[in-house]
Amino acid sequence: MELWAGGRRHAVPGPRQQRLLAVLLLSPGRVLTPDALVDALWDGGPPPTGRRQVNNAVAALRRSVAPLRDLVVRRGTGYLAMVAQEQIDCHRFTHAVESAKRQRERGLSRDAIQTLTSALGLWRGPAFAGLSGQVFDATAARLHEERLAAVEGLTDLRLAEGEGAGLVAELKGLCAEHPLHEGFARQLMIALCRAERQQDALAAYDRIRQALADELGLDPGPALRTAHQQVLRGAPETVLTVSPANRPEPRQPTADGWPAPAEAAPTPQPHAAPYLLPHDLADFTGRIDETSQVVAMVDGAPATAVSVVTLDGMAGVGKTTLAVRVAHLIGDRYPDGRFFVDLRGHTPGQRALTPAAALELFLLHLGTPPELIPQNYEARVGAWRSALAGRRVLLVLDNAASEAQIRPLLPGTPGSVVLITSRRRLATLEGAQSLSLDPLPHDDAVDLFTRVAGPDRGAREPALVGEVVRLCGLLPLTIRIAASRLRHRPAWRVADLAYRLRDERRRIHELSLGDRGALAAFHVSYQQLPDDQRGPFRLLSLLPGPDFGHHDAAALLDLPLAHSEDLLEALLDAHLLTQRSAGRYHLHDLVLHYARSLLERHESASHQRRAFQRLSEHYLRLGHAIEQLVDPGRHLAPLDSAAPATLPTLRTVADARSTVAIGHRTFLPLIGQARDRGLLREAWQLSLVLSSCLLRQGYVDEALDGYELGLEAARSADDAEAQAMVLRSLGFAHISVGRLADALATLRDGLAIERRRGNQPGVGRFLNNIGVAHIRMGQYADAIAALSEVTDLLGDGRSERDRAITLGNLGVAHTQLGRYEEAREHFNQMLDLSERSDNRSTAALALINLGWVHTKIGELDTAMDYLNHGLTLNREIGSKEGEGRGRYMLADCLLARGNPAEAMRHSRDALSLARKINNQDIESHAQNVLGRAHLAQGELEEAARCFESVLLISERSGQTFKAATAHSGLARIATLRGAQKDAINHWERGLAAALASKLPEADDIRLQLSRARSG
Repeated sequence: MELWAGGRRHAVPGPRQQRLLAVLLLSPGRVLTPDALVDALWDGGPPPTGRRQVNNAVAALRRSVAPLRDLVVRRGTGYLAMVAQEQIDCHRFTHAVESAKRQRERGLSRDAIQTLTSALGLWRGPAFAGLSGQVFDATAARLHEERLAAVEGLTDLRLAEGEGAGLVAELKGLCAEHPLHEGFARQLMIALCRAERQQDALAAYDRIRQALADELGLDPGPALRTAHQQVLRGAPETVLTVSPANRPEPRQPTADGWPAPAEAAPTPQPHAAPYLLPHDLADFTGRIDETSQVVAMVDGAPATAVSVVTLDGMAGVGKTTLAVRVAHLIGDRYPDGRFFVDLRGHTPGQRALTPAAALELFLLHLGTPPELIPQNYEARVGAWRSALAGRRVLLVLDNAASEAQIRPLLPGTPGSVVLITSRRRLATLEGAQSLSLDPLPHDDAVDLFTRVAGPDRGAREPALVGEVVRLCGLLPLTIRIAASRLRHRPAWRVADLAYRLRDERRRIHELSLGDRGALAAFHVSYQQLPDDQRGPFRLLSLLPGPDFGHHDAAALLDLPLAHSEDLLEALLDAHLLTQRSAGRYHLHDLVLHYARSLLERHESASHQRRAFQRLSEHYLRLGHAIEQLVDPGRHLAPLDSAAPATLPTLRTVADARSTVAIGHRTFLPLIGQARDRGLLREAWQLSLVLSSCLLRQGYVDEALDGYELGLEAARSADDAEAQAMVLRSLGFAHISVGRLADALATLRDGLAIERRRGNQPGVGRFLNNIGVAHIRMGQYADAIAALSEVTDLLGDGRSERDRAITLGNLGVAHTQLGRYEEAREHFNQMLDLSERSDNRSTAALALINLGWVHTKIGELDTAMDYLNHGLTLNREIGSKEGEGRGRYMLADCLLARGNPAEAMRHSRDALSLARKINNQDIESHAQNVLGRAHLAQGELEEAARCFESVLLISERSGQTFKAATAHSGLARIATLRGAQKDAINHWERGLAAALASKLPEADDIRLQLSRARSG
């Protein structure tokens, strides 16, 4: 790395400052967060003082290098380099390569040669020499591959302009430096043939064939094999002409039919049946079901038709390998010929083979003399079909671009079979049966890796082999490349390979080799997209989470919903997307990394930010719509503008529940990325609405993490109101999972903020949640004191929802203290307010609490009605916590009605739900009811285990008041067993717990203790 300004070179002192400057210059004009800079400087293992050291390094840079004082600036909490890309060599190189590509597409070959020559002149050695680290290694690897591609492209252009012998020395040097690069080897063969050195061209082919076999266990690719065949025939220029764009095309069908008049189709002379299939792989692995399916499709074709089967799938998924395997399995049925042709529909650097050219090859293989092959296109099709009449042949048409390329090649009479592979779904090919291939199952992928690498290489590291194949995306192509690299590097362990593949920024380059591998394969698929699909494809890599839907894409891309659906389906047909379920799309890991690399190269930081902001606003509106449907009246930050028309249908709470269940894995990554991209307001607002959805439906860990991310964003924005809102929600989430000390600390921090702001309603809402925390801790007097103050603080402007929740919490506290009439009145008022405001969430809580208090009073039929209604409503809105509470309360009522078996069933359901959502409060209540149900059935051992579990949970969570009921249960068990001393001990400890929380059960426990002592 060198820094030049004002015509002279400036030294950059210190390795850390050099690395820091290099990282900033890789993303000019883009703000890099402190975390991103720390990761880049210390490769994921930063010291605790990493952020401070970054700040110090920036200061040192600006202090010691004068030109950087105005160029390296701070924005928010991050830094950026205010430098144009045109001032940085690596970006100039990339832009020049793109410019040359456009020139070549317009036929300006000489301009493209000059542009590429200038671009390559920018190189003075390896990229980032002297700088180490994952970020530099990955970028250097990418630039190295781009440089090789530019050299290859420049050489192609020079060959197309007629150069030949003068390139031999240069190409020999490139082949010596890159002995496995098939493109350079092919070009050397062309140059040698033009210099009339055919034997040297064949020797060049033998060298790379042997090198590929020795180093990678692979055969040469189709382009190199074709070149070899043409050299052997002594007519290399037929196929080795480099620029198909300059070659006249055979006549093609017009819009209204085939060209006329047609030449007569000459009859080919008898010729030995051609056998052109590639060899079957000895280490072919898996695909048993798919093989059987293809054979069944072939066998199931009507006797009057040609059997046509298409195999489609993403690059590297193993389509050709499977087609060749099936061709060998059924080949004996087709004695008149077994053809294989690479149609080059998706071959890097080459145009697709035209139907006319493919037909010429087929007729030559059948023995037709060249002079008898018709020049007229229609006549050539007729000659081919006439030659196949009455014959049974097998055709493997590999790497097809489209249906139009295929149709003229199909036999016209029955008895033959055609196997076609393509990266696109050939949906309009008449009469064809199709099979789409997915990546390998995990076990088959491991088996393939082991067979290629050698069974001894991974035997001692099976877990790492599993990781490697996952990092390879379970694709046969990339697995073979990774396993071959390991096999030919004896000093490597699987751990070394896994380490290299873990870095997302360099993974796709690690799994590529010259013009073979993931990078080249995906690049061809991308290049074949229409221009109006390339940009959207790149932007889709911004989408967080494992999958996405039409509405997400429409918001991100700023497209109408119908256009978004059409785009996603087109990318699905191109196998650049996969579909896991109807309406949900997924970018395969390796395709995602490829798309992100394109995004960084082609889309400005501001363009990316605007797109992600649209996505964030979409999810904000989605979250608001869900909250207003499920919990109307909840205090949320207002939205900035009118809602767009890209939200999914949300008419019922069932719609809301389904929407969260489908998309919940996107919520947390979305909040985190919004924060990392500096969208701080969006990040904390997203955390409020989306984490609430997560918490309600039982995704507790994700909800807590979401609130923490939102709190970080609010603090970074120095927004006191935002911090208070997030702290209130985070505190309540801590209550839900039984982290009561954390809850109180969090809520008191937020309460202090609201008091400093003078926000009385905000103070009231915090006191309400603090009251809930006191309830969960058994501190009922403190809870009532806090909740009583809430009514005054919220004032006349308080919402019906806020009033309802406060009344409900007061009702819970009074119930625990045995004040059942007061509690019932509070719950009835809560229900009235909920129904008046149509808030199903608070109504569901009011119903189960009314059922609970009626159970305490002994009005069991009324209790059952309330509990069943409340349980149904909680399930409808998707409230896992409400459902869990409803179930243990229903179990308690059933037990009071003398039905311990049903009580046990509902208690167990509550227990399972509680463990699923990590709610210790519900778990302890469920265990308590379950213990009493076992006790009612005389199952003392089972009952004792339940009560002991309650004691453990109460001690762990700080809810010591629950020990009263647990010790009471254990005392009754001890009494039944005749262990009077143990019974007295448990009654004493239960009484202490009841008195500490002023529980109404204290009087009964005291009576039982007195009886035990007197007995």
